[in-house]
Amino acid sequence: MSSVIDKTLAKSLINNYQTQNSGTGGPALVTPDGQFLNGFFISRRSLDAMLSDPNNAGVSVHFAKHPDHIGSTANIFTLILTGAEANPDYPEVNGAAPYVGRYETWDQIMPCPPFCTDLL
Repeated sequence: MSSVIDKTLAKSLINNYQTQNSGTGGPALVTPDGQFLNGFFISRRSLDAMLSDPNNAGVSVHFAKHPDHIGSTANIFTLILTGAEANPDYPEVNGAAPYVGRYETWDQIMPCPPFCTDLL
């Protein structure tokens, strides 16, 4: 499960990703504007909507092809978010996932850049 980490470590891990992503032989994930993808900004509105349902244990995040670039071989992706509730069939049913998304699904998460934050 997720946990709070030291901001210095977080900055170092982010820097390592950005260096690798923009380097020769790196994955070269890019924004729809062609800049190297550093991350995403997820609005409070979408998070509040998902987390306001008391059945949701959290938010499930999936990488997906950006809908404006379907069929393209360019590495332009977005995130798909959905509220996730505990799966009553897990682990009794073989292959059951621990969580299921039964509610609203959100996309078009804003890419960084340009929608970035600084860790202070």
